[in-house]
Amino acid sequence: MSGPTHPVTLPSGCSFNLIKVEEGDFRMGDDTGPEVHLFAFYLGEYPVTQDLWEEVMKSNPSHFRGARRPVERVSWYDAAVFCNALSERCGYEPCYFGEEAFQKIYGKTAKGYELPNSGEVFRKVEAIGFRLPTEAEWEYAARGGKDPDQRPEYEFAGGDKFEEVGWYYENSHRETKPVGLKLPNELGLYDMSGNVDEWCEDWFESLPSGKVVNPRGPEQGSDRVFRGGSWSLNAELCRSAFRRYWHPTFRLFHQGFRLVLSIPPV
Repeated sequence: MSGPTHPVTLPSGCSFNLIKVEEGDFRMGDDTGPEVHLFAFYLGEYPVTQDLWEEVMKSNPSHFRGARRPVERVSWYDAAVFCNALSERCGYEPCYFGEEAFQKIYGKTAKGYELPNSGEVFRKVEAIGFRLPTEAEWEYAARGGKDPDQRPEYEFAGGDKFEEVGWYYENSHRETKPVGLKLPNELGLYDMSGNVDEWCEDWFESLPSGKVVNPRGPEQGSDRVFRGGSWSLNAELCRSAFRRYWHPTFRLFHQGFRLVLSIPPV
């Protein structure tokens, strides 16, 4: 059953939907991962599409062009800048800053936003704006959210028959596809498995053990996590639990991202 939707409309009229992911618990990764508790958050119904990127950034870096295809060839840093620019367009507070005092918004200049593709980036945790999902948030949503005793333990987001839920090497014709053509998962999220890999906020490291609440990964590292697999990979690498990582400067034509909007605590 789909989660509640939260429509977002830009001043220009361009719009997209977020899906509420309710607070809950799950075991992260394969069998040896931690027990994770997450607070509620909103997650994009689709990965960010090229029409939305163009509306905000006035450019399109994608190799496979199409308004409703996922934007790709965006680095982790590019995604962080986009989140900030979209937050300002929609009247939210930007989440990503270029220094720990949270005075300089990452990517913002006197003339607008640029894509520096480098530098330190700090997330202001209390800011209610658009951001990347943490790795735990991404996997929890892909697996269908709360009620672990009731939801099916699918290999992929939405089912065990990958042909029904995702685009991968065997069915993609070696390209991305417009979002929303396959079946969604239990929350109403599309393209969580396959189509494009999706950047997460975390630096990569081995998963912790025990029980953790709202994990955000290490404070520093060399590579950022991405999840979900893509049109260029086999099914095994598109499983909801499968972890991968790249250097955050890489701009690859199978690499996109999805938006989170935090929900203020009650």
